[in-house]
Amino acid sequence: MAVQPTERATRSCQMARGLIAAQILLAALLAQGCSPYEWRHENQWNSREQIWLSEASQVKVRAAQTRVFETTDRTKLLQAIVATMQDLDFKVEVLDEVLGVVSGKKYVELERSQIGPDPSYLLYRPDTLLFLTRNYRTWGPFWHRSDLVRLTVTVRARDQSQLVVRASAQFYLRAVETPEPYQQFFRTLGQSLFVQGQMLR
Repeated sequence: MAVQPTERATRSCQMARGLIAAQILLAALLAQGCSPYEWRHENQWNSREQIWLSEASQVKVRAAQTRVFETTDRTKLLQAIVATMQDLDFKVEVLDEVLGVVSGKKYVELERSQIGPDPSYLLYRPDTLLFLTRNYRTWGPFWHRSDLVRLTVTVRARDQSQLVVRASAQFYLRAVETPEPYQQFFRTLGQSLFVQGQMLR
């Protein structure tokens, strides 16, 4: 049975429409997946907003970030902090025993690309700084590393029998204010101190 010219034209027209619809859908999916860093994350350009938001939750954040330990052995506590950070997959970059500061970083994969590793990660430069003016904006090291987490822990004496440990984390250019990461850190730190105490016995 021969196909009529009008049927053939109708089929080719339907196929062309289907291809166009598929191309539009593919372009929309690619555009959504390739959105720049600043579109995917909330940024606050008004410092006044940031100050009011931080003042409202400052007491809760400080309570989550700080723990008091019944010890005066600062070296032992710093060793436990380093072990805890390594257990939590942080790479320790700064360790100052005199100042009582430990700082490290890690990368979390929350935004995994569907097409494979992001080649822009090779362009990451950790020595660049965040620089914002009215006419020029650069995201520094966070432009290609939107999955970077920084953790800084300080140890200081509270009185003659106690030490205070304070942790502060940064993610997506903002301080982490939810208590759960800090609770996990201090829970792991407590376990590390317990293991250290058992090993000394």
